[in-house]
Amino acid sequence: MLVFSLRSVNEICIKDNTSGWRILRALIIFFVLGYMGIFYYLCKQSDFIISDVIFCIIMLFGGAFVVLVTRLSLLSLLKVEKLIINERTIALHDSLTGLPNRQYLMNSLSHHVKIGFPFSLLMIDLNRFKQVNDALGHYYGDLLLIEVGNNVAEQLPHDAQLFRLGGDEFAVIVTQSELPKVEETINAIHHALESAFCIESYDLLVGASVGVSHYPSQASEIGQLLQQADIAMYASKKMATEYTLYDNTLESNAVEKVNISASLKRAIENQEFELWYQPIINLSDNNLYGVEALIRWPRTDGSYTAPNLFIHIAEQTTLINQITDWVMLQVSKDMEYFDSLSVSLCIHINLSAKDLQDPKLIEKTSALLKNNLSSQQVMFEITESAMMTNIEQVKTTMAVITAAGGTFSIDDFGTGFSSLELLRDLPVKQIKIDRSFISNIHHKDADLAIVKSVIFLSQHLECVVVAEGVEQLETVNILKSLGCDLAQGYYYAKPMPTKDFRNFIKNKGHIPHDKALQINELIR
Repeated sequence: MLVFSLRSVNEICIKDNTSGWRILRALIIFFVLGYMGIFYYLCKQSDFIISDVIFCIIMLFGGAFVVLVTRLSLLSLLKVEKLIINERTIALHDSLTGLPNRQYLMNSLSHHVKIGFPFSLLMIDLNRFKQVNDALGHYYGDLLLIEVGNNVAEQLPHDAQLFRLGGDEFAVIVTQSELPKVEETINAIHHALESAFCIESYDLLVGASVGVSHYPSQASEIGQLLQQADIAMYASKKMATEYTLYDNTLESNAVEKVNISASLKRAIENQEFELWYQPIINLSDNNLYGVEALIRWPRTDGSYTAPNLFIHIAEQTTLINQITDWVMLQVSKDMEYFDSLSVSLCIHINLSAKDLQDPKLIEKTSALLKNNLSSQQVMFEITESAMMTNIEQVKTTMAVITAAGGTFSIDDFGTGFSSLELLRDLPVKQIKIDRSFISNIHHKDADLAIVKSVIFLSQHLECVVVAEGVEQLETVNILKSLGCDLAQGYYYAKPMPTKDFRNFIKNKGHIPHDKALQINELIR
């Protein structure tokens, strides 16, 4: 019996090196030898006295006690060990997809760096996932993430491991640094995502933007490696490429964005911005219909920071809300100026996705509309992608602002994901066709067909149509023949500060096409 207990104690000693268990093992061996000696002694006796029987019974139960204690100790130790393994698994794996998580990634990176062999880190961000999540909800978004994780993990080669970092971000460690080998892994990722995922009754399609960084040729530390792969991933997303390999120029751009972000906050506090206006022309009579308010940020050297750069940065924070507040305030001041020019315009103000989520937006826009005692009107422009951020909230916000006297225009139409049902339900009075379709309608049949369709759709929805990016007389003539209502672009005028608008108004009257470019020269 004691020999059987040795088996349990040996297993415990293998798992636990503390001296107590080793001493217990030595004592059990000692008792086994003692029991053998006693057994030998009893075998030599010709008859047993009562004390010998009692002594044997005590020894038997003593051995049983030792076996029970050691066996229960082993079972307890195994149970604790199992709990530790489970806790470690939970701590190192994503609860939704079951994939290794960020902590597991950090541990793996530390292990690979310690070994010292070259490897590559891939950072992955899913394209179009946000639209799915916003349109269908987190339930379907979670199911999609599970399917994406399973598909990608199955397609990866044996020398690559997939991790989920959170949200729609994933990472892959590839134990290769040669670009052709890394590209095999990247191709496997895109192959896993090329088909639509059937999630209950929906067929959902997502893509991936991939950023790549190599160890140790590009980064010698884990933090640097993660940062470089992240920068490359965002560059891939911006440029819509299958993957982007990190290089130093990407980091300089990232540093520039950080500097712009810091300067942007100071610019808001110091009100360094200027508000320029680009005319919108009525195609039926070539008269001035309205203007679009466009923010400009002057530098000390007289140049201007590109709006698409600092607006994009502002939209990633709440700074965009403060910029919109400044624009509305400036528009309210400029209304008096336009009144002094004896013109009645429709002033277009752009609202971002963050603005539409601002709980104070209704209050701000209502105040602007209520306090407008001028002859100028206000229209708010929102993009298709901004509408899709939180559809129900956007519907409510637009309805309240419309009831207060505001009107809405869909900007950059044709570049987003809005549905016909959404267009029907939202209080939209105007549709602006994106310049990417307008600029080529005179020599691309596909763009011409799209513009025709949008104009036809807008007319039946009783929406006014605006063509953006008009730069040629030929484009103007085609738009007129298609029944487009309004046009905006360099052919008529570039965006201009208010001080130059007086000259434009003096010459506007009825704008003959052959004089439009001369006016452009006048206001430069």
